[in-house]
Amino acid sequence: MTAAPETPAAPGLAVERTGASAWIFLGAAVLALAGSLFALEAVISVAAILLAIFIFIEFRKVPWAQQAAALVLVTVTAVLAGGRDEILEAAVNGLTRTLPFVLIFASVGWLQSAARESPSVRALREGLMRLGPGQRFSALSLTSHFLGAGFNLAGLALLSPMLDDQRESGDRMRMACAIIWGFAAATCWSPIYVGTAVVLSGLPQTSWIEVAPLGFFIALGFLGYGFVYDRLVRRRGRPRVPGSRSSTLPLRPVLRVLLAIAVLFVLTTTLIEGVGLRLTDAVMIAAPSYALAWLFLVHGRRGSGHIAAVARGVIAGYPRMRSETTLFFCANMFGFVITGIASGDQAAGFSLPPLPGPFFLHALLAIWLYLVVCAIGIHPIVSVVVFTTVVSPEQLGIAPALLAAMLMALWGMGTSVSPLSGTTLIMAQLSGRSSFTIAWRWDGTFYALGAVGLAALVSLLR
Repeated sequence: MTAAPETPAAPGLAVERTGASAWIFLGAAVLALAGSLFALEAVISVAAILLAIFIFIEFRKVPWAQQAAALVLVTVTAVLAGGRDEILEAAVNGLTRTLPFVLIFASVGWLQSAARESPSVRALREGLMRLGPGQRFSALSLTSHFLGAGFNLAGLALLSPMLDDQRESGDRMRMACAIIWGFAAATCWSPIYVGTAVVLSGLPQTSWIEVAPLGFFIALGFLGYGFVYDRLVRRRGRPRVPGSRSSTLPLRPVLRVLLAIAVLFVLTTTLIEGVGLRLTDAVMIAAPSYALAWLFLVHGRRGSGHIAAVARGVIAGYPRMRSETTLFFCANMFGFVITGIASGDQAAGFSLPPLPGPFFLHALLAIWLYLVVCAIGIHPIVSVVVFTTVVSPEQLGIAPALLAAMLMALWGMGTSVSPLSGTTLIMAQLSGRSSFTIAWRWDGTFYALGAVGLAALVSLLR
């Protein structure tokens, strides 16, 4: 099932005590980074041990749905693995495979906290609230897209006041969809999403710099499709939003926020392409240092005490990554066993049989099946791990970069139609509607039809 981040106080406000679990998670992240940078297997082993301790301590606090999913994955893994030694090997490998994703989890809170402290981000949000009828949907979708690309889930929380400003339930639904659809489209190309790391780890023959341009093109397609869908299906007659007080967004905060995101991406890209770091290592180095520099620019030397409090708040919030970390560990255990089966004597059973009919139809049916699996609550990482293990780009006749961009797009689509994902659960809190309503009624038809366009694009470019 899809991991759902618990969302109490915003990270960076230092309202909770920094417990042992937070320090254990931080230690695992720091050691994982050091072990990866300097190829120190012993350090990576210690990081894996700390990660196992973190999961063991925090498992009882994981929501029941994610606990059930984790137990199912572990049980199936144990059955497929066979003996005790094989199960232990799968567990060790699962911990090691999860460490790169821990780096992403540890990084996101820093970016979210810096964005929440930014006067430019607040000014941009206030400008959005002053926009009149006919402009809010597209502006909100674009803003959610770029804020999500730079600051992940903070993009949703930062735009939540927009929902409080809607008087009619139909307008509230439209604005919520604008936020979700814009945010989900950013998974097609942003390096800050964990889905990017998952896909690229499953397709090591390509890189983020190769995938990003194509992914950005697909994201623009989804943004345009969302605008057309809203106009044709959701926005009937004249909008009922209160009259316009402004026809344009304030230029200065827009440019400043875009510049901040651009600097983050330039820094990350430089570490990847210039220094030769892995994506997860680059994000772990770039995000905290970038966030602290941004906070210093906002608060100055006199605000050092507040900056320290923000940093303590980020670390204190690490235990809220318990659900994601647990599910990724279990899914990676499962993926390791599936890889062994696929490469062993039973590999023939996993080979892709020849299918009749056009490639477009195969792609469309596969995407629809994936969306159904996500809609019933299965975590996208399970689907991605199994798919990239059993099928290669060569078997499908698709360029690796195109397949990676497609899977990254599917990550955002899957989390949007899942009633148990962090995206829909957070939006449920902000909008006051059920996450099942958001996932199945608000997003379901939109992405079911959007699958047609994605399948057509992949068919044309393959």
